[in-house]
Amino acid sequence: MWPHLTSTRVQTSCAHGWPAAKRSSLTEPFRARVAVRWSDQDLNGHVNNARVATLLEEARLAWRAQALTGSDHLGSPTVVAALQLSFRRPIEFGAVVEIDVWVGRVGSRSYTLQYSGIQAGHPVLDASTVMVPLHPENGEARRLDAAERGSLARWVIADAAPQQSRQQKGTA
Repeated sequence: MWPHLTSTRVQTSCAHGWPAAKRSSLTEPFRARVAVRWSDQDLNGHVNNARVATLLEEARLAWRAQALTGSDHLGSPTVVAALQLSFRRPIEFGAVVEIDVWVGRVGSRSYTLQYSGIQAGHPVLDASTVMVPLHPENGEARRLDAAERGSLARWVIADAAPQQSRQQKGTA
């Protein structure tokens, strides 16, 4: 459905297997393994802060393309209305970044995606984006319909800290 969103830079998985979005609820987030490119680095030898937003975008697009398929979809384009990003450690070239994506909140006109990133077993970022759907005809914000809210609700995780649970299980 979204062929232009595929990337050789991103590998994805979900602990529940596909089609994960068809489950009534999830306990594990969608996971994207995003490769760090040489060009993502800055003069300090770590990934530039602006490029980290691009890593989040890659994970978000992979989530949308693979998790929201079939009847689980968003009917029109969405935009990032807000981005919050906390760095926990520098991201370096070489090892992939595992970025977990899940829905933190579903509202009437927006939803919030949460992200948690780990590289080489170390937490490197926590982030969130507020996403707003647009009318395809006029580009203005619109309400989420009931089907969209239902699709998104499947990705809400009761335990809002999947990264911590991964570390406690020794899989980080």
